[in-house]
Amino acid sequence: MRYHRVMPRLVVATVLGLLCVPVGALAAPSPTPTASAAAQPDARNGGVVEGRVTNVDYQKGVVTIDSTNQGKLDVATMPTTSVQSDDPGYHALSDVAKGSKVQIFISRTAGKLVAQIIRLLKH
Repeated sequence: MRYHRVMPRLVVATVLGLLCVPVGALAAPSPTPTASAAAQPDARNGGVVEGRVTNVDYQKGVVTIDSTNQGKLDVATMPTTSVQSDDPGYHALSDVAKGSKVQIFISRTAGKLVAQIIRLLKH
């Protein structure tokens, strides 16, 4: 007999609680897109650079190349940087070594060159 009185109240309380959740989420202010966009500098296409790797700092994630037309360049890498080759299989930054011939697709962000794709070329 006790459950017949408690169950309807419990069901009503649960339904009302579920209806209040979306209303609370709508009432919360959303961040403005301009505020977050202003905090991050705009990335621009930096083009393609080709040359030989003269140094790789694996801890800092920086590849130094001697470019055929731009001289020595330090190019930063990110965890999202893709390393590609004609050889089958998965490739990582550890496959890029001193003396490797590379083609790097870069972006410019806050005056820094950032590698988006590193393509290992055959000698």
